[in-house]
Amino acid sequence: MNTEFYIAMPKGVHDTWKDKAEKWLQYVAKEWSRFRPNNELSQLNDLKIGETLCINSMLYDCLVQADNYFELSQGLFSPYLKMQMEQHGYHVSFPFIAAPSTTYQNKSLVARKPFQFLGNQQVMKVAEQEIDLGGFAKGYAIEKLANWLKEEISADFGLIDGGGDMQMWSAGEKTWTIGVADALDIDKEISSIKMKTGAIATSNRVYRSWMQGTTKKHHLLNGQTGEVVETNVLQASVVTTSLCDAEVGAKLCFLLEETELQQWFEKNCMKSARFIVKEGHTATWRMTGVN
Repeated sequence: MNTEFYIAMPKGVHDTWKDKAEKWLQYVAKEWSRFRPNNELSQLNDLKIGETLCINSMLYDCLVQADNYFELSQGLFSPYLKMQMEQHGYHVSFPFIAAPSTTYQNKSLVARKPFQFLGNQQVMKVAEQEIDLGGFAKGYAIEKLANWLKEEISADFGLIDGGGDMQMWSAGEKTWTIGVADALDIDKEISSIKMKTGAIATSNRVYRSWMQGTTKKHHLLNGQTGEVVETNVLQASVVTTSLCDAEVGAKLCFLLEETELQQWFEKNCMKSARFIVKEGHTATWRMTGVN
């Protein structure tokens, strides 16, 4: 995940949770990264068409959830873009400023359903495509850890911050103030939101960008085409109850026009808020399902 994590818990809570939290985050970073060879994800990606693999139950659950969002977004959000990411130059872990300019004679086509989930942790590869969970894996890992900490360690309050993507909870007394950084200057705060329980995810096309030859590229791809998204949106922050919802919602802010985006949130996120920064525009919060 190449991310620093910060966890806030009440004073006096016994710190036995720290070892389990660290091991969980290290496991996800090691086994679910597309940049590491010989891990669980690479075993899936290396399958031949028609082959199946039994994987860890948590990775299976994460993939099933990601595939569900793939369906809900009609493929705009996709966990199946590893080959396309690499063709656009994102083949090593960030940060980097330039990527080799390579001409692909046979550019990878986007497959509709490259993997089938057969139950009992069995996955079958059915098309030539590979998995890149990206920021979704981080959101899933944080959300699972937050649920465990809340249920097993402290129901009063807590917060997990993974590179600005956060899940937090409060029994009522604690209120969190979450700042939103400037898209062009991460040390500058341009807005904030107060919340007790929920999640926030931010996606930015400025930071994870690079040059491939003479072309500027960034990490946000259209899952239907595999191409880099062309948009005037610089940054999007989404607040919901679930960090997985927020991760996907933030990416869709770059892919959908405002009317379609509002409809997607109304249908899939009962309560949400979003803060979208566009070139040459003043950003404001937009709410869904909040009185």
